[in-house]
Amino acid sequence: MKRKVILLLIIVLIIGGIINGCTKDDISREENEEEEIALDVGGKNHDILVRSENISDLVVNLYGIDNATSIIFNDVVAIGLVMAEGSKLTDDVKEMIIDTVLENDTMIRQVLITDNKKIFDQIENIILSLIDGNSYDEHVKEINRVIEKLKKE
Repeated sequence: MKRKVILLLIIVLIIGGIINGCTKDDISREENEEEEIALDVGGKNHDILVRSENISDLVVNLYGIDNATSIIFNDVVAIGLVMAEGSKLTDDVKEMIIDTVLENDTMIRQVLITDNKKIFDQIENIILSLIDGNSYDEHVKEINRVIEKLKKE
C-alpha cells in the first residue's frame, strides 16, 4: 500500500513538473513574441533603436532631466533633452551626460546634446518612424542635418 502511494506521489510530481514547465515556457515565449511585435523592426534598425532607447533611458534618469530622446549614427549619438523646471543645460550637465553615455555604450565616440525643442521633436519623429518599420536609410540625410546643427551649437 505504501509503495502505491509513493509511486502515485512521484507520478503526480513528475506530471505536475512537466505541466508547470510547459506553462513557464509558453509564458516566456508569449512575452518574447509581444516584445517582437511591439518592435517590429529587423536587424540593424532594431539594434540602433535598442541602443538609442538605452541611452535615452540612462540620460532621463539623471537629475534635472524630464525627458530625453536620442538617435545613433555610426559612432555619434544626438541627444535631445527636456530639462526639468528650474534646471538648465549647463556644461556640467553636458559633461555628466557625456560621461554616462560613453561609460555605457562603448561603440559611441561622440555625444551631441541639445535642449532645443525643435531638434528634440525631429529626433523623436525619426525614432517613431523607425519603430513604425520605416528604414533607417530613409532618415540618413535628416539625421546628418541634426548632427550638423548640434555640432554648430
